[in-house]
Amino acid sequence: MNISKTILTISLFVATALQSKAQEKFTTYDNTYVEKSYDIQISAKEKEKFTLYIDAMSFDKMHEKGGISIDQKQHQEFLNALSEAKLKYEEWVKTAKDNNVKELSKSMTIKSKAGGYFLYGSKWNFQFLVNLKFDFRILESKGETKYLLLVKTGELQSSSNQFMKVDGFALVFSSSTEIDDFVKAISTEKITEFTNKPKKDDLFKD
Repeated sequence: MNISKTILTISLFVATALQSKAQEKFTTYDNTYVEKSYDIQISAKEKEKFTLYIDAMSFDKMHEKGGISIDQKQHQEFLNALSEAKLKYEEWVKTAKDNNVKELSKSMTIKSKAGGYFLYGSKWNFQFLVNLKFDFRILESKGETKYLLLVKTGELQSSSNQFMKVDGFALVFSSSTEIDDFVKAISTEKITEFTNKPKKDDLFKD
């Protein structure tokens, strides 16, 4: 790696690390497949500029904390991709039920860009460009057929240390309702409503 690329990587890492310190709890969402709720944090220092940090299910037993980051430039594309994936999910669920399919793993052609982050030891690490993958899964769990939509990061590698890698994270939806609830939770309207709220310090004038 040449000097200019090294400086750029370090600058991006420092900027993101600093930004992460200004995060606030935004909302939560449910992953009923693993019976767990995950936090969504937001960093919004400037008007109409924000980054969502969406904690997600880990594929790495050694590194369970991490997820997907979406900034204001990626936000609408991400929502559009989720809407498209929901339609394909509903189509494939119907096809599976009509044909009594009980097991399947199939990728969708839908794409969306994001960032990724993960805790490695005591240090937060970031991968600044992630090509999200959308997968459809059918499986048997606890005697019940599950129809899942997974939004996966794939393997993540730290931008500051190429030897720090994790197996990745995924958003997991078990129904169209879960997809809808998630989309509503991170909608532009919800973000605007949150960022326009007065901060605690602003409520107490000196």
